[in-house]
Amino acid sequence: MRPKIIFWIDASQIHFCIAKYIQDNLDCEMYSIFEITEKPKQFYQNQSLVNFKKNWFYHDHILKTRRKPDLKYLKTIEEKYNIPLWLIASNDRFFNHLNEFYRFSYDEILLILEDEIKLFEMILDEVKPNYMIMHETHQQQNHIFYEICKARKIKILMTTSTRSSIKKISDQTVKNNTKKRSKYSSPVLSNLSDITAEFTTQSDRFHITDELDKFEPLPDNVKPNIYERIDLEKKFDSNPNLDSMSEKRLTSNSKYFSAFLKFLFTNDTNVQTHFTYFGRSKLKVFFKVIFFELRKKYRERFMSENLSIDIDDDLPFVYFPLHQEIERILLIGAPFYTNQLEQIKSVAQSLPIGYKLYVKDHPTMRMRGWRGVSEMKKIMKLQNIKLMHPLVNSDEIIKKSDLVVTIRGTSAVDAAFHNKPSIIFGNVGMFQLSFIHKLKSIEELPQAIRNSLKKRVDPKEFKKYSDAVNSESFESEFQSLIAAYEQIFHKGGYYVNVEIESDKLDSFLKKYKNEFTKLALYHIAKMKELN
Repeated sequence: MRPKIIFWIDASQIHFCIAKYIQDNLDCEMYSIFEITEKPKQFYQNQSLVNFKKNWFYHDHILKTRRKPDLKYLKTIEEKYNIPLWLIASNDRFFNHLNEFYRFSYDEILLILEDEIKLFEMILDEVKPNYMIMHETHQQQNHIFYEICKARKIKILMTTSTRSSIKKISDQTVKNNTKKRSKYSSPVLSNLSDITAEFTTQSDRFHITDELDKFEPLPDNVKPNIYERIDLEKKFDSNPNLDSMSEKRLTSNSKYFSAFLKFLFTNDTNVQTHFTYFGRSKLKVFFKVIFFELRKKYRERFMSENLSIDIDDDLPFVYFPLHQEIERILLIGAPFYTNQLEQIKSVAQSLPIGYKLYVKDHPTMRMRGWRGVSEMKKIMKLQNIKLMHPLVNSDEIIKKSDLVVTIRGTSAVDAAFHNKPSIIFGNVGMFQLSFIHKLKSIEELPQAIRNSLKKRVDPKEFKKYSDAVNSESFESEFQSLIAAYEQIFHKGGYYVNVEIESDKLDSFLKKYKNEFTKLALYHIAKMKELN
């Protein structure tokens, strides 16, 4: 029988492109759920590039009738699928306090959950798919859909970073001074520095997984890489036009202001049809943008005048890198640790006498206008804390630190590159390592720090880890493809509610045919492995 595949296609629309090349290389039935705005919807209702047997547009089914939510139904769903609905919903970026435009009521949130779950059950009952393909979940709606699919034993294929060899957004990137990273061909690795070189110089690595946030014991034996077995890298050369796309997304001020003007002078009906746009108006957005830019400059001036750029060589310290907010890694990935200020306090008061805590914000907080001055001042008031400037190189801090503590960032694995132990609050990476301590409760933090300070990274264990990660992953331009799409269709990623021209999208698909074909074949290989 022909396999049935259902795709979740969000604003990046990159999985529409993958679907096109899966269609070209696999005899299958394909269905799609589109989570997109109104103007691109017009194209997808009539497109002929991908032969979906049936489409559903997520926002067409949400909050179309106002009523009291059916609590009995939602309780049944929690029990049926073992899903903590309120935990997921309360940490969604649109439902919590971080939404500056609209305050959702308790009933509104529950009604959205009810509407979308009824939609998901109806679709899955009708299609009975063998596979579901999507990107790593980042909002409550696609995460709940993922959880339902998992509970129904549908085979899930998600493209996600390995969380250990992703290309770092360094201070050079933020300063628009990036150099092209050369690929590294490793001989037999004999020491930790060689392993470090291999991981930190290669392009982004991804894997297609059926389970989010794996953190399992290292395998006894490393199995052959399924992606290498299909020999894709030799068949398809990468497109040189992709090299700087990710950097452009971070540094294009012209795209930013072009998107702003497009919004101001374009009729936008999403405020009536999409709950993710509730509360917005052109006037509110106009003042928000102006205020955002003024606030960012004020914060940058404060950071330049008050934050440290010097790393003390004499004083022992522990390093706590902050996560970018608002992002999935905290909201869905670590829902009980979203208050980073409280976690800083917990770590600081758990340090042994004589140690300081170095704290540094993520450089991509630039896109969020940086962290508030009041929050920075609260951090600086803590007596044994040194707040570093966000553009200080994280690797240099890690090298001189004695221990890295992170909620669930890649810094834990980065620390191992530099022979440093680490502590994590949530799951991170694909496999457990003895020198990365997974915190079970905040009360154990003081002892965990003392124990971890005595640990050393075992090069053999790390070599085994690197081999295992490579066996489960592949080198891909996935993020660069998203950035390329955003540059062409979304004004650098700043404005998504745009009409899509069929000829223009067809040209994009042809231009990056090699990259999308590789991704399609990776998915097909994974489907065969899961069968």
